Amino acid sequence: MNCTLTFEYEFSRDDDDFGWLLARLQTPDFSGRNGMWVQWQDLTDFAASLSQYPFNAPAVCEWGFGEEGKFTPVTKLSLSAAGVRGGLIADVFLANYYEPANFVQSRLETDYPSVAEFQRQLARMMRREVSDATLIGSKSNNS
Repeated sequence: MNCTLTFEYEFSRDDDDFGWLLARLQTPDFSGRNGMWVQWQDLTDFAASLSQYPFNAPAVCEWGFGEEGKFTPVTKLSLSAAGVRGGLIADVFLANYYEPANFVQSRLETDYPSVAEFQRQLARMMRREVSDATLIGSKSNNS
């Protein structure tokens, strides 16, 4: 079975800068989902960052909140190069916004064509042409 990470973005009704980002992770062993308020510009910028080839540095999107000087991650995706054959690793972390100690995380193997398709879907989602964007991968042997 393939692994998938899907982002869905619901723009605010008053076209505010923030909308609700729903993230869903599905693997052969488990699934998880979360949601939180995210600025639409952050998703647009992240989509643009996925065009780099090769990934000399990880492409990362991370959202969370800060309390008492401490940052608590809620949703994080990091894409980085894996080996010399053009593979990529996607590290995914999804926490419950209200109870961040409850979380799922996984490492997926993916590739440049899958990331390019994810980037196209993200860009279309942010233009309100499609409802979601999905990154496809497989279970990493290192997870």
